[in-house]
Amino acid sequence: MTITVNPARERAAEIRPGVLRPDWSAATTPAVLQALAGRVTARSGLLDKWSHALEASEDIVWRTVLRLYAAKGRPPNVDEIAVATGIDGGRVGALLRKLQLRDLVGLDAGAETIWLAYPFTERATGHRVELDGHVLNALCAIDALGVAAMYGTDVTVESQCRSCGETIRVTTADVGQALRSVSHPEAVVWYDFAYTDNAASSCCPAIAFFCSDGHLQRWLGSQAGPRTGARLNMNEALEVGRAIFGPVLAAARQDDGSEDLP
Repeated sequence: MTITVNPARERAAEIRPGVLRPDWSAATTPAVLQALAGRVTARSGLLDKWSHALEASEDIVWRTVLRLYAAKGRPPNVDEIAVATGIDGGRVGALLRKLQLRDLVGLDAGAETIWLAYPFTERATGHRVELDGHVLNALCAIDALGVAAMYGTDVTVESQCRSCGETIRVTTADVGQALRSVSHPEAVVWYDFAYTDNAASSCCPAIAFFCSDGHLQRWLGSQAGPRTGARLNMNEALEVGRAIFGPVLAAARQDDGSEDLP
């Protein structure tokens, strides 16, 4: 995986041949470009973890985990991953530990049990995604909004305003390329840039929905110290989610532009 410079002069990681993450082409507004640029700058340590390409077997296990997670409505176990990939269970465990070092999955301490595989987690976060008949916990607001583009199917997201607790409901259209409905027309998302060790424990807890700018400002004012991040309207937040998660399951591209089978 190489760190590349795209036409927007921003860095991206090539997660498999011809597939860059984030996908800067998803950004159509200055706010989204600035949010993605802020993410890259603040999380340089995360890009460092991606400075070397995943082995083919690591990539296969990563994508298999995510596909099985969605299909089953829970994280798959080692045996299920082994059956789906044809890779020996012992090797699967070793590959999962490597993926954890890249901050792609999270394993219970001393075990090979998956408790998170971005964008999903088994721990209650308040961000719920209805996907193909399952209700799954997303790590944060942006993760929840990115699910539709990642899986190529529309979803419903329910969360709470981080300030007042009121339920915010969002549905997508055009397989995650657009918003179909938002229960609170003035709703916004705070996209926090903090990053230490892993996203789940640093930035994700602060990446949240708010009913309005007023509620966001009230929450920011209640924090122990100033937070670094970006205020996004709902369309902008969806674009950030698409840019980050849209490439994750995309097939590798050949030099002639054709796609390999995933």
